[in-house]
Amino acid sequence: MLKIQCPKCNRSFFWTDEMPTQGKCPTPDCEWIYDIHKELGKNVAHHENKPKFKIYYCPFCQSEITSKITICSKCGHVVIGRKVLRKSYVFLAVCLILVLLSYILNLLVK
Repeated sequence: MLKIQCPKCNRSFFWTDEMPTQGKCPTPDCEWIYDIHKELGKNVAHHENKPKFKIYYCPFCQSEITSKITICSKCGHVVIGRKVLRKSYVFLAVCLILVLLSYILNLLVK
């Protein structure tokens, strides 16, 4: 099965193994003749040109990073999407959350 886009009528259709390798577009008013070998070549070339993965950059130092949520290996900042945080701020936030959770747990146990 191969999806073919007709350049004349801009409609797409699926070519199956039962269909001929060269034939007319299935749209009634269209006279375009498809060639499955050319269309397969276009399809393969289209997929080969796509990048395999997206490259992300640190908003602070513009170096490449592996994902949107990571620690930049060059500048050491914590990257969360487009935001940049220092490691110390993240550490303080986690400590504050743990202190609040322990206080709440202490109140619930009594």
